[in-house]
Amino acid sequence: MNELEQRVIATLLSKPELVDAVSVNASWFEDTRYRNVIEALQRLDPAERTMLNVYNELDKYEGQLSYKNLEDMRASVFSTASIMSDVKALHKLAAQRELNTAMISYQSSQKKEDLNQLSTALENLKKTDEEEDKGYLDEAMDDLNYRMYNDMPVGIKSFPKLDNFLAGGLYGSMLLTIGARPSVGKTAYGVNLAYQIISNDPEVQVDFFTLEMNKREMLNRFVARHTNISSQRLKRPAKVLQKYEREVVADAIEWYRERKLRVYDKVLSLSGILSIIRENAAKSKPNKYVAIVDYIGLIKVENSRAQRWEQIGQISRELKIIANEYNVPIVALAQLNREVNANQTPQLSNLRDSGSIEQDSNVVGFLYRPYEDDPKIVQLTIQKNREGALGTIDYYFEGRYMTFIEPSEEK
Repeated sequence: MNELEQRVIATLLSKPELVDAVSVNASWFEDTRYRNVIEALQRLDPAERTMLNVYNELDKYEGQLSYKNLEDMRASVFSTASIMSDVKALHKLAAQRELNTAMISYQSSQKKEDLNQLSTALENLKKTDEEEDKGYLDEAMDDLNYRMYNDMPVGIKSFPKLDNFLAGGLYGSMLLTIGARPSVGKTAYGVNLAYQIISNDPEVQVDFFTLEMNKREMLNRFVARHTNISSQRLKRPAKVLQKYEREVVADAIEWYRERKLRVYDKVLSLSGILSIIRENAAKSKPNKYVAIVDYIGLIKVENSRAQRWEQIGQISRELKIIANEYNVPIVALAQLNREVNANQTPQLSNLRDSGSIEQDSNVVGFLYRPYEDDPKIVQLTIQKNREGALGTIDYYFEGRYMTFIEPSEEK
């Protein structure tokens, strides 16, 4: 086993440009010294992955490899052709170890949480056995032939007009970025998007990552959306709510209990967010999972010395990669530069800190208030759309109730 781990490390030391191409995870290594090398390589920017810099990074760890060890390993590489299969084999061995550990734990405890962990480990091992992508189009061609004569759902339903722009709904592998200036309502729009999704299909799991608010604040916003009771009044419900309102809120709580909405308020790092998406998306059926991140500019990138715009680029790339890997849609909310006037139509160039958000996203939309004298009118302008048209959607936004309404929905 160490021979395989050593071969992977040696190859990546020899060709450090492969580090970003093979998607290797440090946790797959049993040998702590090799795990440390992978973490050092991934922490360094591509242009900085020299042998000396890697060795200097290892100073942070105990039991590190010597500089001579690193040089000898690098010199031992005659071919890098097997790196993909080596990484795949390494992943499978790690998944098998995870399964063995989970099985022992469940056999000794018989607890539900250990059973869930065992189920996850089985799914992860199964994923490593999936056939390697050879690039053939046969399956996609068969699927298209079938869909020409059989109407199939395209994606996850949200707002009707937004779904039309998305050619049917939020589809797998999509990175949908929605930008707005502060206080325009991007969090509220994220709440409404999640609410529309779980209202249309209770079987869809929505993972909502909030980096600004806690779970109590988020639940108040979700309940306000369902009940038309102001989220401000929900802060002190025993004091300010009438009896019938408390009953309405209690019904709303039960309604949410029956849905698969999860809110994460303590997961602030990129690796943490990716880990949860990876775990939950792997267990989900097609068109039954969405992740919403509020918002992309607050995500922490561990151990990175890169400038913030470079970190934002890494975040958007990783979100897009995992959307592709698990064939799920991810919605990322983003902050716009404050230089954009409140009533000015935002442009793609206004995305804060990084143009790579635009490059990585399948769809980019901006929320803004077009009329200075009517703040309740909020428009979503779609300015990039790989799978559909560009255009604008009008919403009526009632901030007290966290409610976005498309005009056609009004009664």
